[in-house]
Amino acid sequence: MDNPEIKEIQARLEGGMLDYIDAAQPEYDQRDVATCMQLLSRYLNEMENAESREEAMRVVERTVLALNDLNEKCAYALIETDQREDIAEIIILAGHFKGFNAREEDITEEWRDW
Repeated sequence: MDNPEIKEIQARLEGGMLDYIDAAQPEYDQRDVATCMQLLSRYLNEMENAESREEAMRVVERTVLALNDLNEKCAYALIETDQREDIAEIIILAGHFKGFNAREEDITEEWRDW
């Protein structure tokens, strides 16, 4: 999905995570950030190809559960408040732009641990 609003959020998210590695030496590293960004990129590609809300929600569920696992592996340090907001916004916006959910509908909440 090639959307400037989503790309801006992705860049902010990745930059913030990488900057925090240098500042605080958290329980995650650049590979974990790369994995997070890959999960989101795969989500956007799958959402682009989704043909129904049901299919889209399966993509959301898989992505959120994978992000839960990644965050757990990182001692719950990878996805903090700011990251949670950015990730949820990316997921919600992609569904919204496809017409599967309202812009203010949190489609991640059912599965999200972060």
